[in-house]
Amino acid sequence: FTWFKKPNSYTGEDVVEISGHGGKLVSNTLLQLILKQGARLAEPGEFTRRAFTLGRLDLTQAEAVADLINAASEKALNSAISQLKGGLSKRINELFDQLLGVQAQLEAAIDFSEDGLTFQSRETTVLQIQKVINEILCLVQSFQQGKIIQEGMRVILVGKPNTGKSSLLNALLQENRAIVTEIPGTTRDTLEERVRIKDIHIVITDSAGLRDNPEIIEEEGIKRTRNSLDQSDLALVVLDHSRTIDKNDELLMSAVGDKPYFTLLNKSDLDPKWNKKDISKSWQGKTTISISAKTGAGLQNLKEAIYNFAIKGERKADSIFITRERHRNHLHQASVALNSAKKNLDVGFSEELIAVDINLALEHLGAIIGKNFAEDLLDKIFG
Repeated sequence: FTWFKKPNSYTGEDVVEISGHGGKLVSNTLLQLILKQGARLAEPGEFTRRAFTLGRLDLTQAEAVADLINAASEKALNSAISQLKGGLSKRINELFDQLLGVQAQLEAAIDFSEDGLTFQSRETTVLQIQKVINEILCLVQSFQQGKIIQEGMRVILVGKPNTGKSSLLNALLQENRAIVTEIPGTTRDTLEERVRIKDIHIVITDSAGLRDNPEIIEEEGIKRTRNSLDQSDLALVVLDHSRTIDKNDELLMSAVGDKPYFTLLNKSDLDPKWNKKDISKSWQGKTTISISAKTGAGLQNLKEAIYNFAIKGERKADSIFITRERHRNHLHQASVALNSAKKNLDVGFSEELIAVDINLALEHLGAIIGKNFAEDLLDKIFG
């Protein structure tokens, strides 16, 4: 038996930990004996929830516990540890306190407007608000990379039928996971697999080939391809270097749209039917890599390119990333409220209206770290 004396335990309460030798049978027998004495099993996440309720952790630190457990790479692990140590909490609290200072000035101007006192100028208030907006936007912009670090990067293989997408998936996985035949349209559905490139977790999706006038079953696969493309971080556009470019390649580029992508010239082991310059207008300034899924030529260059894309603009080791959509949404809503406050200050609206916007921004920042929250949100997070 090990006694953890409050307030220095994980939850901040008196806690006794029982360690039994042996395997699962011994542990389960001990557990059943304890339950017969009137104890109950903890709810999912209950100990972390108790730690939050008693002030040992704030909400972002509590979420970091789940991120720590689920970390699939060293970068994800380090990101979770940083958040658990309070890196994000400290940044949000600093922004919160800066806005409290702005709100105090506004409230004072409202309460003592007839006392002949002088308060800071509106220009100064606008500058203070703009500073907070800039810092919030910096955090919002970190979400894409933070999400990739925590959850892995989603990469989709797209191309017209029979360009070698499934062969490329197998080559990247180094196993025969996807069915490969000479018959166009073999892949009728999306197929997801996971692979690690250095210390980044990559989710690769093989997709049905995009072409005009597909068969009925194939058409459903193409529909799923488009859905997967929308959810991906990067598209690998696979072209068959041994076949001439046709209208299906043009259809492909239309489907990719503004999505970040690399152009892969597959089957480089065969005689090429066209040169890179033939696609220069459509693929202007994009990364183009010659590969052969059959021989493995160019695969290492492709992996390096994917990895560099994943860590693009990587910041210093002490940089703060947000990794959850909940954080990003609250930060975005806070910036909207602050931009409204700044605009209303510029046009000369009264302090009462400005204070409403500042208060809304404070509520959103507070919701991130748990200074104000809904009970059902806690049920969802700790569950």
